[in-house]
Amino acid sequence: MPTVNPFKKRVVITGAGAVSPYGAGSHLLAENMLEGKSSVTFNGELAAYPEMTSHVSSTVPNDLDFSYIPRHFRRSMSKMSLYAAAAVKEALNKAGYETVPEGTALFLGSTISSMETWVNFSDKYKKRELETVKTTVVFQVMNHSPLANVAQAFDIKGPGFGNSCACATGLVNIGMAYQFIASGLIDKALCGGTDEYHPIMTACFAIMNAASSRYNDAPQKASRPFDEGRCGIVCSEGCGMLFIESLESALKRNAEIYGEILGFGTNTETKSISHPSTECITECMKLALKNASLSAQDIDMINAHATGTAAGDAEESKAIAAVFGSNKHVNSLKGHIGHTMAASGSLELIAMLDMMSKNRIAPTLNLDNIDPECAGIKHILQPADLKINAFLKNSFALGGTNCSLIVRRYE
Repeated sequence: MPTVNPFKKRVVITGAGAVSPYGAGSHLLAENMLEGKSSVTFNGELAAYPEMTSHVSSTVPNDLDFSYIPRHFRRSMSKMSLYAAAAVKEALNKAGYETVPEGTALFLGSTISSMETWVNFSDKYKKRELETVKTTVVFQVMNHSPLANVAQAFDIKGPGFGNSCACATGLVNIGMAYQFIASGLIDKALCGGTDEYHPIMTACFAIMNAASSRYNDAPQKASRPFDEGRCGIVCSEGCGMLFIESLESALKRNAEIYGEILGFGTNTETKSISHPSTECITECMKLALKNASLSAQDIDMINAHATGTAAGDAEESKAIAAVFGSNKHVNSLKGHIGHTMAASGSLELIAMLDMMSKNRIAPTLNLDNIDPECAGIKHILQPADLKINAFLKNSFALGGTNCSLIVRRYE
């Protein structure tokens, strides 16, 4: 149990919303993961480029209906803002609200703004056809476009923070929102990350030799965290949003509580701009434990960032072993849905909350042969009946941003 800090408010999760490659709905995450379903598919557009080594991706179903969002809001939204709007609506409903309560803050970001919009805009510019570009395009390419679009659509007048930290964005926004509430600056927040897929995303990782390339003929096996046959990231998309608030606020309105956030740690890797080191990850997880006033023994499992890259998975495995030893359960959920970039931390956290409530934890998909470099930890290899009281969630980003968040079952 954490030591009570009289100057730190308790912060709980009362709502969750998701759009993922499985579809719209937070319940779809744990359901499909526990059934061992992969959302990764062959991407013909990637295969059309001879120099492209990776031909796989994981994308949101293109038949989702967003027409319930008023058209005058949709006009300035790219896909990532549409995903965010849908996830926010679900998170609000789960929290027991039809509209955003007064004073709610919004923490929402993406890796970059809409690549599809930028590419189309650039094409118009090169062809000297700027007169055909609609003014609403500008509101799809701002760095904080999802934040602005969601705030407008839901009339969120409270503070807005568009934190963007590449693959750590979703968890950073949740961690920052938690800190704001714990310190008493705000009482409620919507927080998370969103992203939309574009083939250029895969191209970027391919240039770095970090895109999955050996399983183009077997896409569902392409994302393989910790496995000795792993060969890189499968790029994906989606949005995960949480509604969090002070415990006092939740109890006052008799809200259902899905979990309690106990601590958050973040630091910056300076040894490499492309991947974190064992030392920096170790320190990040220790910072989260310190913030939560917990010891390593108080954590039941770790939901790893593990993306399927050779260096990243090995460094994280060694760091987990250094902090928690070899007996704590560990999984990665990217084998199921790929790497949803800015949304990864928030989507995976939502899935873990559902699994924790079910006492049923999904394994790391496609982990057939554990790499010796990743062997010092207790991998979950099959769906497991486990009662998890507290888990630590990791997210790491290109550019050096690391973060760890600790969540426990609310009692």
